[in-house]
Amino acid sequence: MRGMSLTGSTKPVRRCLRCSAAAVLLAILLGLASTIAHAAKDNPLRPPDTSSPRATLQGFIESTDHIYRNVTGALESYLASERLYLGAEEREKHRTGFLHASDAVRYLDVSDVPPVLMDTVAMERLVQLKEVLDRIDIPAMADIPDQQQMAHDGSKRWRLPNTEIDIVLLENGPRAGEYLFSAATVNRLPEFYKLIRDLPYKPGPGATLDRTFRMASQDDSATVYDGFLSSPVGLRHIIPPRWMLHLPQWAKARVLGVATWQWLGLGIGLAVAALIITTGRSIGRRHAGNSEDVPTSRRWQALAPPLTVIIGAGLVVPSFASLLRIGGAVRMVLEYAATGALYLGAAWLAISVSVLAGELLVASERLTPRSLDSQLIRLGTRLIGLVTATAILIRCGDELGFPAYSVLAGLGVGGLAVALAAQSTIANLIGSMLIALEKPFRVGHLVRISGSEGTVEDVGFRSTRIRTADNTLVSIPSSTVVNTTVENLTSRIKRRERFFLQVTYDTPREKLEAVIAGIRQLIVDHPSAEEQTCEVHFNNFGESSLDILVIFHLQVTSYADELREREAILLGIMTLLKDAGVELAFPTRTLHLTGAAENAAARPRAVPAPIGFASRS
Repeated sequence: MRGMSLTGSTKPVRRCLRCSAAAVLLAILLGLASTIAHAAKDNPLRPPDTSSPRATLQGFIESTDHIYRNVTGALESYLASERLYLGAEEREKHRTGFLHASDAVRYLDVSDVPPVLMDTVAMERLVQLKEVLDRIDIPAMADIPDQQQMAHDGSKRWRLPNTEIDIVLLENGPRAGEYLFSAATVNRLPEFYKLIRDLPYKPGPGATLDRTFRMASQDDSATVYDGFLSSPVGLRHIIPPRWMLHLPQWAKARVLGVATWQWLGLGIGLAVAALIITTGRSIGRRHAGNSEDVPTSRRWQALAPPLTVIIGAGLVVPSFASLLRIGGAVRMVLEYAATGALYLGAAWLAISVSVLAGELLVASERLTPRSLDSQLIRLGTRLIGLVTATAILIRCGDELGFPAYSVLAGLGVGGLAVALAAQSTIANLIGSMLIALEKPFRVGHLVRISGSEGTVEDVGFRSTRIRTADNTLVSIPSSTVVNTTVENLTSRIKRRERFFLQVTYDTPREKLEAVIAGIRQLIVDHPSAEEQTCEVHFNNFGESSLDILVIFHLQVTSYADELREREAILLGIMTLLKDAGVELAFPTRTLHLTGAAENAAARPRAVPAPIGFASRS
């Protein structure tokens, strides 16, 4: 590196080369995370040797040193040219520099790292471990136990002397039988790095890169890991590497491990995401998804809010974080928040799509919006949406590091608590489902439920509303409807009529029989009466009348038709009685007194008492 600083004969040239070297270092070396997945291998199927602590430690050091050497070659080639961007030769060296990068990550047990943080945290831990190993004393490889020695000692753990860095044998999982840097060690690497960051480097590729970075940045306190956190990898195809350090000092200042210029770029990304979400929210407010008069074209606007949440918070923010190469704790918070927003938006979208699908199905089938069929379609699509949203949330928990069984257990406990707290609501919901499936009545039917009689106006997810004869709207819980007797008066294909005709006692038998036959014939001849069920008979000797029982059925479907047809038959009976000279009886009572006159004559006449005062003797 000293040779590179002497390629020019003037200080401006050396200063330019220093800036260029640091810029390329940031763009190439610290772009490890974005290109690791594209690293080539001579034998992609050959796994890293993790058969013992010695093999694991030696393999990790050799892989990372190989990366550093190839990056150094790329730096030298680029600095020797006058190009603004990397050439084909530098890109090839850059590619071969990461030949063993995937192997280096595989030496770490990252099972405790949530999947959502794997692309960022794993690489940060790799660089931190490299920083630690490049500063502390490591025993000779011959002194580190190999596979035979570990088997002889019966030990499953080896600790790097004078440290808390452990290499352990995994006994479970897909990598069982391998020695890896333990998950506890990986989790504590940020702590270890803070303790050793001020220690000098040992001679080697790490020390060379550190000197290059310090000379280029003119910052003796900065480390390679610091540069890794602020490397604008995503911008290297937009901004020439030689310009990357042409920023004022205030733009390089760090807050929470993030440079000021990164905070500014992130602010722009958050503003863009907020604008997208606000736009989607305003679009969603313009629709009324459950209104019957909303056109189909506007119903689609209900999808705008969840879609903008997915695009804004779930995609735009992570894209800016990756483009600006933000790392550390800030990147973790962003990844967690963005992943949560992405899956919550997807769950919201699933429910919105299910509601919209139900409304579109109802509209396509031309069903009555408040009919039982419509309600059943809506309920079915919403249940599908709820199940889909639940599956999405379970996947979200898995991405955030919560095992699926834990999420399911949590949902089960939460569901039980909700069920206990909302028993009546759940009972009404199930009752509504049963009503929609069994269909004991429809909207517009005349029913009698729990003593209330009226016309059904709406069958909801919680209650059934009927309009009574006095125009009162009665809401009956669906659970009550299911557990009580429901009389559907509209569904009757015929209606039974039964009454008595009471004629006077002085009606002769011949006239009585003629009247009975005439009434029977009158009912049989009526177009709405049923002949088979017509019964007209002399039934009883009443207190003041001869009683004729009349029973028949009217084949009508509405109460109004029943009243009209019954009235026609009753008027016909009145005409028949008048023509037959038979009178209807009314309650009468005759009192007969025997011997009243004789008893009155024999009774002595009462003598009126004189009016005055009685004397007292």
